[in-house]
Amino acid sequence: MGQYDRKAQSARKHGPILSSSTSKAPSKPPPVSKPEWRGSGYTPKAKPKPHLDAPKPIPSAQHQFPPTELQQLVLNIFKDGFGEKLMDFEELKTVLREVNEKVSVREWDEALGTEEKREAFAVRWSPSRALAYANVVAELCRRGEEEEWSVLPSSDDEAQKTIKAVCFGGNAAEVMAFAALLRYLRPSAAGKPRTESDEGPLPEKSQPHLDMTIIDSADWKPVLDKLLSATTTPPLLSKYASASARASNHALLTPSSFTLTFQQNDILTLTGKQLIDTIGSTPCLTTFFLTLGNLYNASIPKTTAFMYKLDAVLAVGSILLVIDVIGSSVPSPSAATADPESEEAKPYTLSWLLDRVLLGKPAEKVPTQGRGKKVVEEEEANKPVVRWEKIVAEAMKINRLDEKLRYPGSLENVKYQVLAYRRV
Repeated sequence: MGQYDRKAQSARKHGPILSSSTSKAPSKPPPVSKPEWRGSGYTPKAKPKPHLDAPKPIPSAQHQFPPTELQQLVLNIFKDGFGEKLMDFEELKTVLREVNEKVSVREWDEALGTEEKREAFAVRWSPSRALAYANVVAELCRRGEEEEWSVLPSSDDEAQKTIKAVCFGGNAAEVMAFAALLRYLRPSAAGKPRTESDEGPLPEKSQPHLDMTIIDSADWKPVLDKLLSATTTPPLLSKYASASARASNHALLTPSSFTLTFQQNDILTLTGKQLIDTIGSTPCLTTFFLTLGNLYNASIPKTTAFMYKLDAVLAVGSILLVIDVIGSSVPSPSAATADPESEEAKPYTLSWLLDRVLLGKPAEKVPTQGRGKKVVEEEEANKPVVRWEKIVAEAMKINRLDEKLRYPGSLENVKYQVLAYRRV
């Protein structure tokens, strides 16, 4: 027998002999990194900051619905309504600087405490915002036509129902945004030159109608009256203007097509009865344009309580539309004492705060196994009823103005986020 055959015959059948020092437990894989010390005085490492060259998210462009000619008419109304202010825009810069400083620290009483400051604010910031707001609402209206949301203005000239809009924290920008929207959706709302043969008001049945209410703590009424007058009055023409120019010189809107009501009130102190008297029992469009984030920063509990009141008042079919600063957030009450790396220290986003009020927490499925039928039915009946649906959630948008637009003051491309909810 060869040596190799003898070795094969003498091999163990049950593996190698284990020494007393050899462990039978499976071996552990080698560590990926060095163990981190977490003893006394341990401080967690700060998260690495994003590199400066890292790509930043780009806002999506807002579609332009009102044509450039109509947008220019809106800018002309600002110019005509506050012509004296714009004639000396250099002198206005001192007031604008003071307003801007107070707005940046949310001192609204100081920022908008006088009529001069409110007019300066309307001249500088409202024109750009008005064009952005008009495009956002127009886009929502187009979707509303497809899904038959009756609360939104329609482009159907035969629909003569009154559209109701309530703007919390509104001012000059909201007025001109809705004026442009109404003219865009319903061209028959345009004014026309009055002649000697025109006697009495135009037939009411031929006039579209928008009933608008603005609520704010500052007294915007004198500013809004100037804009409304310029909106419903044909622009002044030179005495040398041609007959064709006079014939085409229309006001943006007819006086009977647009009803405006202003209420000077602190929004967070409004009672349920005041909201009912203002909104009524019919569906309406409720807006918070660059307002809701400031309200939440002023007081989360008070703003939440107000939103619950609004939720209880708004009729089925109503729409809540919010336009606010991109990434708008509110510090959590426990952020000052919580660990910076903990969940409690993270700020609340505007979308999360609104979802919590209007949509609530997701309803959990009621377990049925081992439980009586009556108990299960009672728990199902007591589950919260979903009263709202989220119809728009745009985190980053930008309204880019046409380069052809002309205005004596400054214009800017407005960046914002859009949230919209519908009462079901």
